[in-house]
Amino acid sequence: MRIKFWGVRGSTPTPERRNSRYGGNTPCVEVRLANGTLIIFDCGTGLRALGNSLLRELGQQPIHAYLFLTHFHWDHIQGIPFFAPFYQSGNVFLFHSVMRKGADLQAAIEDQMASPYFPVGMDAMASTRHFFDLDEAPINVNGAIISSVPLNHPQGCVAYRVSADGGTFVLATDTEPGSQPHDEALRSFVRDADVMVYDAQFTPEQLRGEKKGWGHSSWLEGVNISSECGVKQLILFHHDPNSEDAFVDGLVQRAQQTFPNVIGAAEGLEMEVTEGAHPRNRPPASLERRGERRYHVELPVKLAWKSPDGGIFQYEGTSKDISASGIQITAPLDAPENGPLEVEMILPDEITHQGDVAVHFTAMPLRREFTNEAAGDPSRALRISARRSPQEEKSVGKVAAFASRKK
Repeated sequence: MRIKFWGVRGSTPTPERRNSRYGGNTPCVEVRLANGTLIIFDCGTGLRALGNSLLRELGQQPIHAYLFLTHFHWDHIQGIPFFAPFYQSGNVFLFHSVMRKGADLQAAIEDQMASPYFPVGMDAMASTRHFFDLDEAPINVNGAIISSVPLNHPQGCVAYRVSADGGTFVLATDTEPGSQPHDEALRSFVRDADVMVYDAQFTPEQLRGEKKGWGHSSWLEGVNISSECGVKQLILFHHDPNSEDAFVDGLVQRAQQTFPNVIGAAEGLEMEVTEGAHPRNRPPASLERRGERRYHVELPVKLAWKSPDGGIFQYEGTSKDISASGIQITAPLDAPENGPLEVEMILPDEITHQGDVAVHFTAMPLRREFTNEAAGDPSRALRISARRSPQEEKSVGKVAAFASRKK
């Protein structure tokens, strides 16, 4: 059984640079059985990318999928109008829900496309769609046993458990601890699961304060459930829109201090759940686990590099993020992809408290992405992430140390 994440963000999409590693699309999780059966949990904005991927994978072959909805808040259904396979004839989709029954389920899905909310109705979709209401009794979907349990969430929500191919996967999102019947039922439901994907939108401190009653949970409750119930792998999910990548990294690290088998859900993350073994993770290329802290410091930076013919180019950019071993800077499009960059910057007294300090080091570019934040012509702006050369550790480390002191 293979699990892949297409949307991991809670409440509202956040397509922002600060959370690009974990992703900004709302919940959508693909489960693919060994026999090829396709099961989709929730239809947030991540569903759009899944649809495009299926079309690339299957071409003109018909798509047959089972869709299970945890509940009907917007962040869990808003990808439906943008799922391209719905518009193609020959495709068949079977919607399932515990929260709505029969025609009510169909209306809950279709009403978001009614005028004036969307330019076309669901009747524009040429695929075949069926709607099924569930109770808590397990059902068999081509060899996968799928069951559900109610969760503590405003207007209701359910967790799903999938047992197939010798492994067990649980999706328990949009739930808040503190209701004894729900808490006990969930612990019984997830016992001995290979993978539990769990709502960790808030911190424990937020749940004790201003976020109490909002219907979400934290990494701490996920760790407690996993430890008590024999869960092998915990995946923190439904990240808050205001939680940037570095903040989610911190939540994961706090959780790992108590329960080592914890990771944060990220778009593109794939997991193989195999019989008698811990899940095997295949992280997306964008999810680079950082063992060092980054600091946001915007300062003028002078860059220089050699052209292929031996000439010297110079550019005045801006630093964005700094760590002990690397720096993120703005640069023009013709900056080298692989060659070294000479970096010069002045740390002002307000950061160092030791007067202005000049720093010079060599950095090797790792990633390049377009940005409109550089001075001059924004169409020729890049943001480059670069790692210092080994011999430059002290120079870049000095910048990070001063940045830390400022914070």
